[in-house]
Amino acid sequence: MIVETHSYLRRPAYRLVAEQLRRRAERGEYAVGDKLPTEDQLRQSFGVSRHTIRQAIGHLVEEGMVHRVQGSGTYLIGHETNSGRYQRAIGSLDEIMSWPGTTTRLLEPFRRGVSEPAIARHLGADISDVRCALVQRCYNHAPFALTRHYMVSSLADNVIERGLWETDSTIIQSAERLLPESIVSATQNIHATQAEEAESELIGCSAGDAVLLIERLYHDAGGRPVEFTTSRLNPRRYSYRMDLRRSR
Repeated sequence: MIVETHSYLRRPAYRLVAEQLRRRAERGEYAVGDKLPTEDQLRQSFGVSRHTIRQAIGHLVEEGMVHRVQGSGTYLIGHETNSGRYQRAIGSLDEIMSWPGTTTRLLEPFRRGVSEPAIARHLGADISDVRCALVQRCYNHAPFALTRHYMVSSLADNVIERGLWETDSTIIQSAERLLPESIVSATQNIHATQAEEAESELIGCSAGDAVLLIERLYHDAGGRPVEFTTSRLNPRRYSYRMDLRRSR
């Protein structure tokens, strides 16, 4: 049953449920990647209707705290851990493409002059047709990630001209809205490297510190490459966890 002080009783029931689920996560009752109880279990636990539970879960989805997996359940995703890091649980492509609870800053807009032939090969394009943008990502106002986004000029120009990415958490989610086919796969490599002088301050570390380097290539349903990214992340402010789930 929901038991709250009088100051909360004026709030909708679904908000009370959402707040209590949030508190449970903050107390460590649910860890990142954990599956939440079923709607029926939550309904019995809180003594409310199934509709109220669905509203509460929907509210947490909008906040970026949980993610629904069709046919499987609802899972807790990124949030701050006790160590102060932003922890991210990855178990699906949707979770790779989103960064709940973070903010972005466009440091360099998409520009010409990409000089790495290997990146152009990843995108199946001529080097003169590849554009690059530089984005800084923060959590609680602390920078922890620096990502270079590479796209062909026609797609990059559309994303920026329409201002789509400014209303979404990631550039790739915005770009997908312009594609005739959905993004269905991504391949990635994770390495350890050292922070360079020019980038260290932008992710909150010192030059020479060990950082994570993640390279990722997205493909659409037709197998065509859409975006290639390289991200450098400060491991003192970021934790990467994979929770692989079998579809049922």
